Amino acid sequence: MDHVIGYDLARGLHIIAVIAWIAGLLMLPRFYAYITAGQPGGELEAAMLKAARSLRMIILTPSLILAWAFGLFLFATYISGDWTRPIPEVLATVPHWFWGKLILVLGLSGYHGFLTAEGRRIAQGQRRHSEKFWRLMSEIPFLVAIAAVLLATLEP
Repeated sequence: MDHVIGYDLARGLHIIAVIAWIAGLLMLPRFYAYITAGQPGGELEAAMLKAARSLRMIILTPSLILAWAFGLFLFATYISGDWTRPIPEVLATVPHWFWGKLILVLGLSGYHGFLTAEGRRIAQGQRRHSEKFWRLMSEIPFLVAIAAVLLATLEP
């Protein structure tokens, strides 16, 4: 069966999408910190609100979708040796690190949703969190990315 896209290309595109997604997740809380620290209604707030929205619409959401799409493609390709096998048997062959990575990616996806919802609140003038909170939150994606990469690359 011919594939429209090869495994290696899909893996490369997956990595590129993940890099873009993580970069956006690292930047967005910093924008929120600047907004929170700035004068409400000021020029900095307006510029950061615009930058945060653009980041979400142009980088974060598309890269989230692409990272998941290519990741699911890679997973399907990995297990596609025999589609007639029962699902529990197929799942038993999945490496253990995959389940940990999946949990981390689901967590990052939830974090993405949290940042998106908070961005809408901030744009409406709500300031539920401090500048310090947002600076601390900007470190989370980096720590999760480290764990996910190590899970995938340091197989026992």
